[in-house]
Amino acid sequence: MKRTIWLVTALAALAIACGGKGTEQGGTEGGGASLDPAARQAEWKWLDETKKTIDRKREEIASLKDQAATGAAVGPQIDAINLEIAKLGDELGRRLVDYINADPPVSGEPVKPEQLQAIRLKSAEDVVIAKEHIELGGDYKKAIDIYATALLLDPENVELKAALNDAQARRFMSPERFATVKKGMSEAEVVKLVGRPLARNVRDYPEKKVTAWYYTKNETGEAAGIFFNEKKVVYSTDFNAVKKTEEGAAQG
Repeated sequence: MKRTIWLVTALAALAIACGGKGTEQGGTEGGGASLDPAARQAEWKWLDETKKTIDRKREEIASLKDQAATGAAVGPQIDAINLEIAKLGDELGRRLVDYINADPPVSGEPVKPEQLQAIRLKSAEDVVIAKEHIELGGDYKKAIDIYATALLLDPENVELKAALNDAQARRFMSPERFATVKKGMSEAEVVKLVGRPLARNVRDYPEKKVTAWYYTKNETGEAAGIFFNEKKVVYSTDFNAVKKTEEGAAQG
């Protein structure tokens, strides 16, 4: 039987996107490749437990961020846990790819329960990573790429489809979403309503004591602008802050 080459290729590409080589730590070295049934079972146990560990650490960070919002000095703890998550996440991605590629689905045949279980674990991690790209950096394009790649491997995953549709719908700023932002709002309130802009679309104007957040509206680069004063509250908004010129370039 011919193995589905697209599965192996897409998983390998996804492994590179999620961190590449990773760091070997515990479990069985070499991932799922050339493992006997007992070793493969042990490898799956490591993968499953590591995913749960990473999720618990993410919950811990969420709790620490709540404490930080009340003034607690927990920044160093958050940074340390983030490093742990990055290290474990790199290795989880690499070894999960190895595990799936060691026994990929056969073209034209139903996916075995063990194969689907591993693919769904990968999809669950992909959803978290994609959402982090959106929530922490406003990078909808990167998130959409992650969702689309994951759906090549897991085309019937309802959560992936819904997340992809939502990211595509929110990638560009709409007049309706933009209208929810009002003068006097804090940065946190703006983020809650319309999300963060891409880091490169945040501009400081020291001479005016103003910070501008630009949200793209379309592929041409036109953008809506939200302007914060030195107290970090909204004092002005402009849906047409950056317009397309006759030459086709965007100007603000």
